[in-house]
Amino acid sequence: MTKTALSIKIFVAFLSVTLISVHPIQPSSAQAASIVSKAEVNYNKVSFRNLAYENLETEIVSSEEVIYLPLTVKEKEIAHDLASSWVWPEYTLDMIDSYSPFLFRTKKSREYEEVKVLVKVDFRGKVSGYEFVTELDKGTQERLDYLIRKLPACKAVPGYPTYNSTTFELTIRKE
Repeated sequence: MTKTALSIKIFVAFLSVTLISVHPIQPSSAQAASIVSKAEVNYNKVSFRNLAYENLETEIVSSEEVIYLPLTVKEKEIAHDLASSWVWPEYTLDMIDSYSPFLFRTKKSREYEEVKVLVKVDFRGKVSGYEFVTELDKGTQERLDYLIRKLPACKAVPGYPTYNSTTFELTIRKE
């Protein structure tokens, strides 16, 4: 998927989330997109927010096709807080938090108080794309690109009938 196509999909998702929050969809409207949650998890300088939405155009995997890995107690708490069918492994927040000095190490990047990135997880739990929300210099973009490539695959949370792609808003604060 090209960056342009991903940008268009994320823009459409953002637009539909914005419109839905202003004018909620009635439960009988099965054709439209709907918000699942706006849940958030905070940890030190890092926060993940679930911008999940159901969209009939995306690929969906049934619960029989998903491989379930055991979840730790902390991962269950994170899954509950995010209200998502996908959860990041327990060490992910520590890993991202440890990259903060690396991200904000240059003169230009020290000017940012925080950086925001939309991270898309596909229907298999793997990171399939990302988009910078914050306007960043090229060096900071490259360091964030490196961090996102290092993100592990998400684990499926048991109890969902289907698993589809999800978008998370990742915020990394300098202090």
